Amino acid sequence: MRTNPNRLTRRQFIRITAVAGVSLAIGGGLINALLDAGTLHQVRETRIQMGSPISISVLHTARSAARRMITSAFNEIERLEAMLSRHRPDSEISRLNENGKVTDAPAEVIHVITQALEYSSLTSGAFDITMKPLLDLHESSFEQTARPPSDSSIREALALVGYKKVILNDANVELSQQGMSLTVDGIAKGYIADKAVDILKRDGAERVLVDAGGDFGLAGGGNAGDGWNIAVENPRKPGNYLTTLHLTDRSVATSGDYMQHFTADRLFHHIIDPRTGFSPDHTSAVTVVASKAMIADALSTAALVLGPAEGLELLENEDDVEGIIIRKNQEAFSTSGMAAISS
Repeated sequence: MRTNPNRLTRRQFIRITAVAGVSLAIGGGLINALLDAGTLHQVRETRIQMGSPISISVLHTARSAARRMITSAFNEIERLEAMLSRHRPDSEISRLNENGKVTDAPAEVIHVITQALEYSSLTSGAFDITMKPLLDLHESSFEQTARPPSDSSIREALALVGYKKVILNDANVELSQQGMSLTVDGIAKGYIADKAVDILKRDGAERVLVDAGGDFGLAGGGNAGDGWNIAVENPRKPGNYLTTLHLTDRSVATSGDYMQHFTADRLFHHIIDPRTGFSPDHTSAVTVVASKAMIADALSTAALVLGPAEGLELLENEDDVEGIIIRKNQEAFSTSGMAAISS
């Protein structure tokens, strides 16, 4: 029997979720009673997509129907990854990076880039999908020398960064400076989670959870005690939780210095300030709750770059958004409405 290379073994899944920064559980009440009685089933599957583990959970009265729904959702994820992944040489994003432009790009690509540019403008460049040269530089420097990039190489890479250099004209995208390149990882995973939730709801699933590498899209759970519980982990103490979020039809994203770091002290990691060329030295993790995973995804990255003061101001000014920001010394700051959805 052929095996799917994108599927995770149980051992791999446990290892990944141990460092994901959150854990999840179904709420109590009616849902747990139905699960215990065997009249409701939870079906979960995890695969590697967009370079991250993506897990889909569906609660349904029939296991076979839930599995079909999950397969449809993963087909949609695969379709979107083929357009948006920087790791796939035939994707629109890779072709844009290779050629400096793409014409007649799919609507999904234009939507993601358009939204990314809007968040870049909102955050004055703290969120910027043109930061790929900086990420590539850090990855190659630590891989080849086990040291950070030199100041001069950082300056050279910074010259290729700037969201205002991306030109959108209907379905055409152009990078106005030679050598520029994009990564939409900081927003596309949330978008993909949202689209997967849409597919599951279209197919009749009323209660679903999609975890796209730490970006959670949720649906269902309107009865008291039957929402999804998302536990936010202390970024320095695995297994120790800062708070538990109680959510219905909301989305969550977490960005942290512990998820993909280049150095043991986590001063250098995969989240890089597009304005300085270095990882922020003030913030350890940010968790954001929003109406859509795409929104939470972009804002959690931006808030981590901005830090507690500016990051909280950003989150407070956005409608239907709450968040927790944790400094390097593990001091935590929350938006004014966080207490209403957590315990």
